[in-house]
Amino acid sequence: MGDVTNSRPVVGMYAFRSGDPGRLGTFWAEVMQLPISQHSTDELMMLDFDHEVGPVTWMFERDDAMAGGSSRIGLDISGPDGEGWRDLADRAERAGARRVGEHEVNGVQWIEMADPDGNAFRVFAPRPGQGQ
Repeated sequence: MGDVTNSRPVVGMYAFRSGDPGRLGTFWAEVMQLPISQHSTDELMMLDFDHEVGPVTWMFERDDAMAGGSSRIGLDISGPDGEGWRDLADRAERAGARRVGEHEVNGVQWIEMADPDGNAFRVFAPRPGQGQ
């Protein structure tokens, strides 16, 4: 078996379809602290297009069929160590997210949320024994 690290696929872009890509892109730019590309338009908003922050571009493209609906993908994001993960959830809520609920299973904690288009995402605490 060859070197898997060089042949393993990687995610290069997260693509969201939205009835209002500017609103949704601005929300995720705030939550994830990503720069909005100067090439963005009302029809297509891109975050971190030049990979200033990370290896993945976030794209939000207009799809009027998605207006008022949500996609079938959900994101799990981790906050910083300690209680910083709760601050991340609070920032998302201030930016327009809806807090759905808080959960804990076997010491693993997370806050279930929905972005302005209703897409589900979860903010996880550090794993038990890590960053506590």
